[in-house]
Amino acid sequence: MPTIAEVDISKLSLDLKNYRTTPQKNEYDAVNAMISINEDRFFAVMDSILDKGFLFIENIIVLKKGNVLTVKEGNRRIAILKIIHGLLDKKKFNIIDERLKKISLLNKQWLKDNLKVPCISYELNEIDKVDDLVSLTHGKGEKASREPWTSVARARHNRDAKQAIEPSLDLLEKYLINGKNLSIQQQERWAGDYPISVLDEALRELSIRLGFSKVIDLVQKYPSISKIKELNNVLFDIGLNNIGFPSMRNVNTDLFSQYGIPPIISNTTSTHNTASTDQPSNTTSSNTTTTSQPATNTSNTASTASSNANQPKAYAINDPKRVKDILKKFNPHGHDRDKVVTLRDEMKKLKIQDNPLAFCFLLRSMFEISAKAYCKDHSIPTKVGDNSRKLIEILKDIKKHIIGLNPAKKQILHGAITELSKPEGILSVRSMNQLVHNVSFSVIPGDICTLFGSVYPLLEEMN
Repeated sequence: MPTIAEVDISKLSLDLKNYRTTPQKNEYDAVNAMISINEDRFFAVMDSILDKGFLFIENIIVLKKGNVLTVKEGNRRIAILKIIHGLLDKKKFNIIDERLKKISLLNKQWLKDNLKVPCISYELNEIDKVDDLVSLTHGKGEKASREPWTSVARARHNRDAKQAIEPSLDLLEKYLINGKNLSIQQQERWAGDYPISVLDEALRELSIRLGFSKVIDLVQKYPSISKIKELNNVLFDIGLNNIGFPSMRNVNTDLFSQYGIPPIISNTTSTHNTASTDQPSNTTSSNTTTTSQPATNTSNTASTASSNANQPKAYAINDPKRVKDILKKFNPHGHDRDKVVTLRDEMKKLKIQDNPLAFCFLLRSMFEISAKAYCKDHSIPTKVGDNSRKLIEILKDIKKHIIGLNPAKKQILHGAITELSKPEGILSVRSMNQLVHNVSFSVIPGDICTLFGSVYPLLEEMN
């Protein structure tokens, strides 16, 4: 029988196999994974706790194994309390100065009142009951409310708790380990939030194109398959939402041939159905005829519209909303990045069309501080004798260092350095300096939005 009692948070262990994330090595990694997947929500919960204390709305669900109490529901709240109480080092997470100050000003009574939390504890032999509880649909509400599971979390729960077949999730997790074309930030974010349903549909066609009769056969062989680079590029673009249901179902475009994956040369029908025989029973298969063109489903307009509604909105390259969308996903890691986080938060609040100069000032500062932090991490010199090196020279050395670690980054970082090096480029280092020193130099908001996407990859890699 479960027991209900208040438990000291020091006796609670975070769940290192939380369905929201891939398995983690320790609590620090588990917390950083939660932050990476949805930073806004994590810190919204922290702000709520700092402002109002721990609210006794519902019990923390705990699984007891011997003397170990593992949190099965409420990991985010317990993680935040552990950070506040110093059980987890605050410096290991990118917490802005304003929140750190709030934590430092908490009095002894607040800390005492929020040291124990109500828990409902189950014995190990009651794990099925625990799973039933955490399987319930998470409620909707404000940012600080319980967060609905992502499709990745649902698939991971379906696979790990119910032993269902989830080949797309298996492939995603392999890609996150073996893929050479994604950043650490993307690796952490996609481990918990990735368009898995898009990948489901893509794999039904890709498995046949790559010579496999079933999706599960492709997954088992990965990464030891032909066209591995091409497949990884597809997986990367699905993660970026550059590939979605509309692009895959467009009968006028052979999407995957554009990635170097050859079309299916066959007159047989129902090849999609054949490839998906290893899918879970709740996965909808396509029975359309497969030719050299990608599969399409034109018989269900309502379903397509529903799928489109679940996709993030695409923005033009000169739209300020695109910049805000990029910054929202920018999650710096490492030492000496606190100010980078603060600058990012201020940039997110600006309206570029109204504050183009302010945006560029902040961006210039972000590049400077990020470069110094990266150089410190990797022992790259920032001075020659007593003289400081020019920022663009430092950035070029950083680019070389990153490419040395991962040659797949060469193309995207080449574009960033080219833009930053241009004498007359709007977002070049020289131009951003001119904003400070030249009394008449100005910029056009639309130009900022267009070029930000070009220089951002280097900024992301430095953090």
